[in-house]
Amino acid sequence: MSKGVLLFCFDTKDTRYHWILERCVRLIKKNIKVPITVVTNFETFKRMAPMGFIDYKFIEHEQGNKLMGKEWNNVDRHMAYELSPYDTTMVLDIDYFCYTDNLAQCFDTKYDFLVPDQAYDLTGRNSFDLRKWSLIPMVWATVLVFKKTEKVKKVFQMVKYVKQHYQYFNQLYRINSKNFRNDYAFAIALQQINGFCGYKTLPLRLPTLPRHCKVLEINDDGLAWQDNDKIGYVEDQDVHVLNKELADV
Repeated sequence: MSKGVLLFCFDTKDTRYHWILERCVRLIKKNIKVPITVVTNFETFKRMAPMGFIDYKFIEHEQGNKLMGKEWNNVDRHMAYELSPYDTTMVLDIDYFCYTDNLAQCFDTKYDFLVPDQAYDLTGRNSFDLRKWSLIPMVWATVLVFKKTEKVKKVFQMVKYVKQHYQYFNQLYRINSKNFRNDYAFAIALQQINGFCGYKTLPLRLPTLPRHCKVLEINDDGLAWQDNDKIGYVEDQDVHVLNKELADV
């Protein structure tokens, strides 16, 4: 049974996401040690540095989504099922850095779809109290693990449907953010496909640096961050970095 990581990367006029991707790929190769497929477009691909043996899938990505007023190309994740060449796939946000091999064990799950539903704030601010953001518990589509089954195929089809009718679902669940988010789209799809009952989640609280937190320095062993007058360092721990200015560090 084949297994590998699927990554989506599209540069915008404001952010060189390919720089973030290059770091992400190096850490996956170093610590997770599985094949990698990158979904991108030719414009972004031409800017990438050589990253060794990885697979590429080229698509015309959908545009129009915004994050804090800036272009945010994140609406194609429903295509992961059809784009993945693996029997068991892990989809990662490219700003999730695998400084450990902790995620490697997720490939051996007996479940056909897993996604974490918790994150914790490395700054200690508890920025992710999701209960006040919507009527539906959010999942963190930062990390997805799935197998090629008919039920999982329906999950991704439902995510696509939610995306196409996101304004309706946004109002139905009183989601605080008006822009499309995979986190809510997958939460809604999983609820629908599982008959409004519970579903299995990754037993993982994603270690996360919130958007207001600045990355001061980063290398393949860890990163230093600043939150107002507080400075910290991440080492021997995975981390999800929400501040997209990371691309300029």
